[in-house]
Amino acid sequence: MEAKSMGNETQLLNPGNLYQEALREHPEYGEISQNRIISLISDTTSEIEHLERVGEKEKSRIVMSPEIAKNIAAIWIISGPGTYDLPAKDDKYKDFEWAWGMDRTRLNHGAFLARKIAEARSGEDFSGGTFVDIKQRKQKIESMIKQFGPDIVYNGTQLENDTVADVLTREETIIPEEKVNIIGGDIKITLDQVRTFQLPYELNENEELAIVSHAPQLARIMHMINKYQPFQSGTKVRLFPVPTPESGKAEYAKMETLGLLRYVYLDGDATEAGYPYALNT
Repeated sequence: MEAKSMGNETQLLNPGNLYQEALREHPEYGEISQNRIISLISDTTSEIEHLERVGEKEKSRIVMSPEIAKNIAAIWIISGPGTYDLPAKDDKYKDFEWAWGMDRTRLNHGAFLARKIAEARSGEDFSGGTFVDIKQRKQKIESMIKQFGPDIVYNGTQLENDTVADVLTREETIIPEEKVNIIGGDIKITLDQVRTFQLPYELNENEELAIVSHAPQLARIMHMINKYQPFQSGTKVRLFPVPTPESGKAEYAKMETLGLLRYVYLDGDATEAGYPYALNT
C-alpha cells in the first residue's frame, strides 16, 4: 500500500503530467513555450517539497539564534481553510478533509513563533513548565510577548477576522491584543490578502518580515508578492512553513502549482520568479 501511495504521488506531481492537465484545462497554454511552463512546474514542485521538509522539522520545535530572533520585526499569518473555531467553511477546500483546521494551525504556529522570538530576545524559557500556578505562567508568557514579541498581521475574510478578534479576548490566549493588527476589507482570496497587506511600520535594512502559511501556498504567494510588492522593495522575508497533512501533500502541491500557472500566464497576477526569502533551517 505504501509503495502504491508513493507511486501515485510521483505521478500526480510529474511535471509532464501536470503540464498536460493544465493544457487540457486551459488550451491557451499551448501558445506559450512548453519548456518554459514545465520549468516553472518543476521548480515549484521542488520548492514545495523543500518547504514541506522544513515545516515538518519545525512544526513542534522552532530553534533560532538570538540574532535572527531580534531581526524579525513582524509576522504575517496568511489565513487558511476554516477559522480558528471551525475546521471548515463554505469554500473550495470544504470537501478536502486534509485541509480542515488549516487556519487554526497557521494561527497557532504564528503564536508559537512569536513566543519563541520573545524567548530568544528576552532570555526567558517557559518550555519547562516549572510554574505550579498555570495562570501565573500564562501571565508571564503574555507579558514577555508584549514586551519582546514581534507585531503580528492577519488579514482574512470578515468571518476569519472576527473570529481572531474574539480569540484575542479569551482568557487562555497568550498573544496580547495590542500585538495583533487585523486588516479588514473586501478579502475573499489570497490575491486580496497580498493587495491589502500593510506592514505595521517600514522595516529597516536589518529587520525581517516572517510569513507563516502552509508550504504549498507559500511557494505560490511569493510569486504574487513579487508582482504586487506590498512592502518596500528590498524588505527581507523569512518563511516559516507549516507542513501539509500527509494525506494532502501531493494534492495541495498540485493545486497550488496549477494555480500559480494561471496567475502567471493567464491572469498576470504573479511573476515567473518568486520574491527572495530566507528559511530558518
